[in-house]
Amino acid sequence: MISAFYAGLFGLLYIQITFDVIKHRRRYNVSTGYGKQNEISQIVSAHANFSSFVPFALILLYLLETGMALSPFILHTFGLSVLLGRLFHYLAFRGKMNFTMRVIGMILTIFPLIAMSLLNVYTFVV
Repeated sequence: MISAFYAGLFGLLYIQITFDVIKHRRRYNVSTGYGKQNEISQIVSAHANFSSFVPFALILLYLLETGMALSPFILHTFGLSVLLGRLFHYLAFRGKMNFTMRVIGMILTIFPLIAMSLLNVYTFVV
């Protein structure tokens, strides 16, 4: 299953982001919240953003995979786009904010979500 493949890759990226949060919390001795270090708030924000978008993207991808006769190429295009989007977004938040990478990450995430959402609605309507 294509969606299972991307679920595994997203899981690995999620663990990496989690380890970064842990590393920053230890470095600045902040167990909860953001403390006074903006860097912690950035990486926690990237973690929370990932947690918000990825489950929804995986559900949409799975529903398309099981409910529509889409080519594997299209499914991989959606999965890879969201994966790269989340990777760019995460990397934008590491260290000094990189707004270009952040914007690229959001574009690579939001447009496939719109397309997958519309395709799922189309499947229901037709």
